[in-house]
Amino acid sequence: MGCCCKAAVFEEAGKPIEIKEFEIPQTLEEKAILVKVTFATICGSDLHTILGRRKEATPLILGHEIIGTVEKLGSPNLKDGYGNTLKVGDRISWTIMASCGECFYCKIGLPQKCVKLKKYGHTSCNDPAIKSGLVGGYGEYVYILPGTTVFKLSDKLSDEVATPANCALATVVNAVETIGVNKGDVVLVQGAGLLGLNCCALSAAAGAKEIIITDVVDSRLEDARRFGATQTINLKDYQGDDLTKKIKEIAPNGVDVALEFCGRAEAANQAIAVLRTGGRYMIAGMVNPTPLNIDANNITRKYLTIKGIHNYNPKHLGIALKFLEDNQDKYPYRELVGEVFPLDKINEAVEVSKSQKYIRVGIKY
Repeated sequence: MGCCCKAAVFEEAGKPIEIKEFEIPQTLEEKAILVKVTFATICGSDLHTILGRRKEATPLILGHEIIGTVEKLGSPNLKDGYGNTLKVGDRISWTIMASCGECFYCKIGLPQKCVKLKKYGHTSCNDPAIKSGLVGGYGEYVYILPGTTVFKLSDKLSDEVATPANCALATVVNAVETIGVNKGDVVLVQGAGLLGLNCCALSAAAGAKEIIITDVVDSRLEDARRFGATQTINLKDYQGDDLTKKIKEIAPNGVDVALEFCGRAEAANQAIAVLRTGGRYMIAGMVNPTPLNIDANNITRKYLTIKGIHNYNPKHLGIALKFLEDNQDKYPYRELVGEVFPLDKINEAVEVSKSQKYIRVGIKY
């Protein structure tokens, strides 16, 4: 290990990402881990930052979907989230956030809402709490902060399959657990991006009778079929009352549960219209939507349960990785990552990712 490493630094929207050198930390604080990055993928939230839709403190090393190998441990006998003792050379995934473990939210089981939260790929290199600056996946090394839960990866999982799990899949595990998808349920999934595809697979695994998914892109709807969807609806063909009628043809009593992963405000009323009395609605994709215009009477008279989640508890990443081990042959997880680029081609990788030709674009080290 040399004294310096390279990382791709984002400064502002409209400006190319630049490769810069950083010092590799030689000493680690207690419970920290130095990781040599092996693979990262470009998430939609990274693109939101690059395009100026999501405001972040800069300079910034983007990338939170990351895996790598342990290069150095800040403490002996560190354990992963499964209880395994970590050692140099272990291949690991980790939560997208570090939390303090002491605040009100950490103590009630919401570490993702920690008052001192630091998020990989979303925290500035200049943050005073980040001594090395290496807290993003688009770099050769990542400094894993104390308060991060890591998981040793099975050799059965390739880099391409494992890397996106700590974002989309772990989040959907949380969503499905929180709202409840049960055997025999009729499920509506709104949005066929990676969140929606994972929801189809998890709903199928839970024993859902019907899995209806909506989107505006035919190729994504085709992918959804391969991830367990039983019915697909293109919203270019069905809107408003026509959409309600189409879904009621499949589920005359209404759907048992609907899960939103599309980020569109109008999705809420679409879901409320087709939920059965006593139905459940999960909102998980509306990060920056326009305000919702909902008639509360439709919620009360139908006895609806509406919940929201943001990110996940570390346990959900552990469940996600085990799910991949057991189901990567059943669903086309190996095909999620399209083109793969070296770090010095990061701007080309971003352009390909913007095209939405692939569900994920990879960065390999």
